[in-house]
Amino acid sequence: MNYAVFVSAIILSVFFDFNPVQSGAGAAAAEPIQPLITTSELVVGMNRFAFGLLKDHKLLEGANVTLRLYAMDGSEATLTAELNVPYQVISNLKQQASLHRHPDGTEHVHLNESGIGGLYVARLSFPRAGDWGVELLVSQANGAVEPVRFAVTVQETSPTPALGSRAPRSRNLVARDVKNLREIDTSQKPDPRLHQVRIVEAIAQGKPQLIVFATPQFCTSRMCGPVVEIVQGLLPAYGKRVAFIHQEIWQDFASKKAFPTVDEWRLSTEPWIFIVDGQGIIRGKFEGLVTVSELKEALEQVLEVKASRPQ
Repeated sequence: MNYAVFVSAIILSVFFDFNPVQSGAGAAAAEPIQPLITTSELVVGMNRFAFGLLKDHKLLEGANVTLRLYAMDGSEATLTAELNVPYQVISNLKQQASLHRHPDGTEHVHLNESGIGGLYVARLSFPRAGDWGVELLVSQANGAVEPVRFAVTVQETSPTPALGSRAPRSRNLVARDVKNLREIDTSQKPDPRLHQVRIVEAIAQGKPQLIVFATPQFCTSRMCGPVVEIVQGLLPAYGKRVAFIHQEIWQDFASKKAFPTVDEWRLSTEPWIFIVDGQGIIRGKFEGLVTVSELKEALEQVLEVKASRPQ
């Protein structure tokens, strides 16, 4: 199983063929902008599509980005949508230095000053499965506009638990099951608050859940980000009303053996965050990096619905 966050599998080996956009003077660059896509799952219907932009080995923050979506039919490309994609700050929380280990055994440290500040998030609707063309027109401070083109593959249905479906009634390991939290959490300082309840137990209690599937130590790309730390930052505001659960990915990293709960949720990438309501129905799902504002909005919607139900 490949738990890569930067999922290059959805980018085809050649750019799709359509007439290029005429850019402004100075748009050409020695090194093209590289899209770092954190969304591998695209299905028929509405989708969250998130990405970073890498230029000259640095992440572009706050660029003006226009996204054009093209329906592909052989060598023909038909423009179906055009929208501005806002840059969203991930979190205002101060991030601590954290060690990440790659599959090849190399290690690096994410420091506060080199952390990922944000990402670009769009909402894309696909009426059919198949290959689609994406063009990003990236405007920078100097006025230059640089096009970035790639293709994505849209599936008919979601391979992971879909929005509106029943959450798997998983019996994930919790703190009382182990002698040391490091057995179920690769964070530098595992947070016991994220390992107090099983998913099935929270559903039985009628309590909404935020479930984060992530492996903090075994980062696989530059866009892995501090997802668990972001979740921790929401605990003071929501911890009494929502069950927060962190599910580590690897039961044995060396042999690439995942925890049973990961397999039950049919996850082949990480990180993922699912928002589950008090009835055990999935109401929000986020693949890859996610912003605090996105999570807050999803939690507030679930809590609002819960408050409106007769007790």
